[in-house]
Amino acid sequence: MAFPIDRFLVPETPVAPPAGFTEVRRPLTAGLPQRVELADGTHGVLILPTGLARQWLDADPLAVVSASADESAARPVPAPRPLPAVGARAPLRLVVRQGTRILGSVPLAAGLRRACGPVEVVVLGWHLTAGTVRGAGDYGSWLWVGWRVADRAVDTFGPPPINAFVWRRRPPGTRIESEQGSARFRYRYLVDKKLRRVVR
Repeated sequence: MAFPIDRFLVPETPVAPPAGFTEVRRPLTAGLPQRVELADGTHGVLILPTGLARQWLDADPLAVVSASADESAARPVPAPRPLPAVGARAPLRLVVRQGTRILGSVPLAAGLRRACGPVEVVVLGWHLTAGTVRGAGDYGSWLWVGWRVADRAVDTFGPPPINAFVWRRRPPGTRIESEQGSARFRYRYLVDKKLRRVVR
């Protein structure tokens, strides 16, 4: 049985597409937003919704805006690198469309898999520079994703979550619960009591 935290650790081997996925790796030379062809009739559009213009005009064209290497690189245990603030991370997204219909949006996070209508997309890697954000040109940016027809269930899954009422009945010494979780449970209990739906 695999240790539950294994899925959060950096793999020892290089990232590879899961079985059954078709790889799409292409340079980003047309600027953003940029269209990436996936399945027949289905494509992705890579966007960076920052709402800023002068920041990219003044930046060095080869400056790295976002890269998957920052997420997949191993971090030393004694002195880990601080993670960038949420507001400092570029909100890169791959919007999956079929014609003009939007099927879903996939945030670029290393190893993320997401079903978008008839296809499932996995993010394998990317490298984005400021020049690509600013416009067309070869500034060393690239995108690497995989896709497959979403005609079967996922091949990995975790244990189902414990029902809140079952968790509440466990002895206090065998459970850990946040204040937010407790408050949410109490609120739900009061609503059920008011509506005469008290769970015994």
